[in-house]
Amino acid sequence: MLRQGQETVPVIVGDYSEWHRGRKDFSLWLIESDNEEICGYLEAAREHLSEFLIKPYQRQPHITTYICGFLVDIPRCDDDYGSGQLQVHAQALKNADIGPFFIEIGGLNSFSSAPFLEVNDLEGGIDTVRAILSTTAKEIETSHFTPHITVGLYSGAFSSSVVTRKISGFPANPIRIKVERITFATYNAEKIADALTYRHEVALL
Repeated sequence: MLRQGQETVPVIVGDYSEWHRGRKDFSLWLIESDNEEICGYLEAAREHLSEFLIKPYQRQPHITTYICGFLVDIPRCDDDYGSGQLQVHAQALKNADIGPFFIEIGGLNSFSSAPFLEVNDLEGGIDTVRAILSTTAKEIETSHFTPHITVGLYSGAFSSSVVTRKISGFPANPIRIKVERITFATYNAEKIADALTYRHEVALL
């Protein structure tokens, strides 16, 4: 989280070649969150913080539930995610018979690198999904998991006091939604703010 006395961490524009090493598609399981009500709420948050954010930010509203890694046919690196693992994960979600669950989109908050809308896992559904996916693979980049919807990415190193004061002036408008599917998606690893490509979904019946 963004702490007092810190500065925000600006996004570095580049192709991140040292990270992706020629691999194109970075993948994750997520909850799609692009209904009209949430999109309107998110756009209001982006407008409220527009002076601090890079433009454009094209990634669709979503809640990351599990970070998989680079989608490849045959895994060779620790952060690769094989097509076979995707099949295993999809089948595990189907077999678990989780059923739909409710979550709540809450107020505006911030990590050091990005502001976000808080997500309240009302019925523990997100935790359940993560537990199922974790049984057959190790998640990438999981120092601490906080469910959220990213508002954007910071364009510069701004004082935390300035940013948090601005955030505190944004009116919270909690939105309760029913989660009925979990989606597998990828994005172009060369473009940090590029749109997601939805590739597979598992219905929660």
